[in-house]
Amino acid sequence: MSFVDKVSNAKETNWVTEGFSNADVKTTVELAKISAQIERCRIDMHMTQKEFADYMGVTQGMVSKWESREYNFTMKTLNEICAKLKLEASVCIEKPCAKSDYTIIKWDLEKVANRQSKDEWVTSFSEKGAIA
Repeated sequence: MSFVDKVSNAKETNWVTEGFSNADVKTTVELAKISAQIERCRIDMHMTQKEFADYMGVTQGMVSKWESREYNFTMKTLNEICAKLKLEASVCIEKPCAKSDYTIIKWDLEKVANRQSKDEWVTSFSEKGAIA
């Protein structure tokens, strides 16, 4: 049996994340993405960790920590790194939207076809609490 066959026939498992909270898993993934981006920038600049450390104004040990996938960056440190590397850090905190968060409006085709003006249409839907 080939490797591809073994992978495609493997049982689904969660042994890697077993015992971790969703927050732990998400934190690990996000830190790995940040570390990988920093490392990618260093490699693209054709620098060793020592050269990169000199460029960034930190020690080689700190660069090693940044690239370890485990360093817990503060927002300030992350923004300083991004500024120096001409990257943009963005944090998006939002409540997931559910279908129940939106009002569904049935179209009254006859009324829409016979509408007198755009203002009448906007007023009609505004009264129903919809966004048009």
